[in-house]
Amino acid sequence: MDTRPPRGTPPCVVVGVDPDPAVNHRSVRWAAHEAALRGAALHLVYAWEPTPAHRAHYAPMHTLVDPTVQRRWVRELLDGAEQAAHHVRPDLTVVRRPIEGPVVPVLLGAASEASLLVLGGRPRHADRRPLGPVTRECLRCARCPVVTVGAESVEEDHRPISVATHMTGVTP
Repeated sequence: MDTRPPRGTPPCVVVGVDPDPAVNHRSVRWAAHEAALRGAALHLVYAWEPTPAHRAHYAPMHTLVDPTVQRRWVRELLDGAEQAAHHVRPDLTVVRRPIEGPVVPVLLGAASEASLLVLGGRPRHADRRPLGPVTRECLRCARCPVVTVGAESVEEDHRPISVATHMTGVTP
């Protein structure tokens, strides 16, 4: 499936929507502010894969999710992200893009024509690296600048702060 916007579309800032609303809150607000500064639309991209129709007979049943429930959950997640964006910039054009597929290819495809890709981050990952595998792969392969915005903690202030920025052969 081609996830790129059609040629000639206005500039956009793509933000990867995380399943964790706490991570989204800060990255979506930062991306909304940045999109408004650039005069660009904000694309909320959530990559998801439906529960496979053919599962191994020994797979645990608790991992089986009803597709209707899953779609409702994605819709609610995007509702929250859109509300956060409009809270920062009420007049901002926001495009919701729930796309079925693996996370990295979906994000890279959505950002292929974007002026910026914004990703949320967590303080540390299980492998003790400061950035997770999805963020590292997007930093490595994206055709546009990538910004990671850390999740906020209770004790910090609410100003958006860029945690990492990387450009790979991209001219501004």
